[in-house]
Amino acid sequence: MGNFLSSEAPAGEASGYLYPDPSDPKLKAQSVIAPGGNWGADAHRCPKYVDGKAEWTDLITSGTPGRETCYANFQATAKEQGDKPWLGTRKVLSDGKPGPYEFITYGEGAKLAEQIGSGLMKLGVAPKSPFGVYSKNRTEWLLAEQGANCYSIPTVAIYDTLGADSVHYVMEHSEMVGAFFESKQLSVVLGAIKKGLPNFKVAISFDEVTEEDKEDYKDVGVDLYPITELYALGKDNIVPHQPPGPDDLHILMYTSGTTGAPKGVMITHRSIVSLLVGLANVMALTSNDVHFSFLPLAHIFERLTQTYCVRWACSVGFFRGVIPELMADVQALRPTYFVAVPRVLTRIYDKIIQGVKAAGGVKEILFNKAFAARDAALKNGEDTPIYNALIFNKLKMALGGRVRFILTGSAPLDPTVHNFLRVCVCPVILQGYGLTETCAGAAISLTTDVELGHVGPPLNVFETKLVSIPDMNYLTTDEQPRGEVCIRGAGIFQGYFKMPEKTKEDIDEEGWFHTGDVGRWNDSGSLSIIDRKKSIFKLAQGEYLAAEYLEQQYGKCEHAGQVFVYGDPFRTYPLAVIVPEEEVVMLWAKANKVSGSFKEICKTPELKALLKAEVVDVHKTYKLKGYELVKDFIVESEVFTVDNELLTPTFKLKRPNATKKYQAALTEMYDKVDAELAARQAKK
Repeated sequence: MGNFLSSEAPAGEASGYLYPDPSDPKLKAQSVIAPGGNWGADAHRCPKYVDGKAEWTDLITSGTPGRETCYANFQATAKEQGDKPWLGTRKVLSDGKPGPYEFITYGEGAKLAEQIGSGLMKLGVAPKSPFGVYSKNRTEWLLAEQGANCYSIPTVAIYDTLGADSVHYVMEHSEMVGAFFESKQLSVVLGAIKKGLPNFKVAISFDEVTEEDKEDYKDVGVDLYPITELYALGKDNIVPHQPPGPDDLHILMYTSGTTGAPKGVMITHRSIVSLLVGLANVMALTSNDVHFSFLPLAHIFERLTQTYCVRWACSVGFFRGVIPELMADVQALRPTYFVAVPRVLTRIYDKIIQGVKAAGGVKEILFNKAFAARDAALKNGEDTPIYNALIFNKLKMALGGRVRFILTGSAPLDPTVHNFLRVCVCPVILQGYGLTETCAGAAISLTTDVELGHVGPPLNVFETKLVSIPDMNYLTTDEQPRGEVCIRGAGIFQGYFKMPEKTKEDIDEEGWFHTGDVGRWNDSGSLSIIDRKKSIFKLAQGEYLAAEYLEQQYGKCEHAGQVFVYGDPFRTYPLAVIVPEEEVVMLWAKANKVSGSFKEICKTPELKALLKAEVVDVHKTYKLKGYELVKDFIVESEVFTVDNELLTPTFKLKRPNATKKYQAALTEMYDKVDAELAARQAKK
């Protein structure tokens, strides 16, 4: 392996920083409809611009010549830019501290991938046989994927945070014939095999294993090898590549299960490489760009990002997995762009806000003045070099100092957070929209746009339309058309594995995928995602409540960390579960002489009163409707996490799990609130 010892980007500085440009004429016509079509109900596409005029155009249906599959995409880059650094990790030095990032090149990676794939073939793994990858992000993960691609072996990604039952479900349902995994998962995989995996015959550990481990696996009819042995086996038995075709299965990606059991989403090579072309029209990269990989590779967002990095021969540095040291890894790598889910960006926002408030006095006044000045400047396509030198360049260093744009997706980014980070950290923050079923990408905001609260136009791989939802009063005939977002194009998945009825339910006869999300067309042609059908519930009086929207709003309470909003269809108001932000609460407790541990403080009437006042204030400030006021809430000290199965691996709330956990307590609270309301009514 190569040894590029540098804390700098291994390939040098990335090309120039990006800035918003409100004068860009494309911002006024971000999507178009076919001539004679209906703006609200018909399909929108990203336009082509002829003499400055936006016109209807054909969709992209394949990758660029020579890159028609993910296999070809990697092989082309390895051939053309084999000396470029590809995958980097930080090793722990003799003093116990992490060293600089060390990289392997694309050329070295291609050889190792071929050895992995040849080794699998020698062990009897046949092309088109699903093979699992169950691990945190690391170099071997992507080498395994490329090795499988060489021989048309589709991969099945498994979140390394999943519990044993979920791991067995994915392994069994996918019919995988084997898997790569880390040594820490040896017992989980062995347990899954014992539970019943009839097709599973080959187990590859990314780490070394003992002879005892091998015997344990042999006892259940499975051969276990460390990856070092697979490299050696493949090196001695190189097999001619058996490349996949564009319409062959590339990955079987299991959804994160926010609303129930995970579904196996079948994604072809064509779907992924088509998106690479579409993305290039919005955010082209260069081989000087550097990506920090910390979102799980088992999620389609990171998987697409990695494939896009390969397209441009970018370098990738992996997060070591130690949460308190995440930012230290970022600063060591100094990425040139940053991909994150809203929860991560919100934490950065919270830290900066806390720092400003803690500084207080003249420093806080100066910050507020600088913020207002740069906010106004950026919205006019200008900047504030003096304030940048005094304040904002220091804040930019939190991400290493070279990030020229931030890309966020997976959930809506709060406009307040978006604008704040745009001013303080990076002027261009792109908000994307997509699902596993659309290979992560469906729409993305433009780099020049200063408007917030939308996800831009459709990528030119897709056409997008809205379908009215009359019983929820979302209509395509509204002044700003609203309805369920439906998407069609080359980037759409092929169906759910072994779920033909569910596939027919979600993809109609005309090929439109019905997302379940509620969107709105803006006058500019950009799309806003405003609701989720499955998180909307009807109250007793017939009003519809959008739980995700309310969770986002009440999450703005200063001392709230996480919020779960619940509505009983036989009641007229919602309740909630609020997990306070521990760090902020402990500072408040100290200042207000409220003693005890965080868990104890969460039980105090003082904190309940504080949160109640903040809930009422948010309801008033953001002009929520009367029936959207949370009448009461549980103060929960236990944070919603992946481990307690209240969050998905991408930090989305698992609503069915949260409902099950708190159902009894919320029902009891409803009875209590109803009694109080009845008593008040009786006194009138």
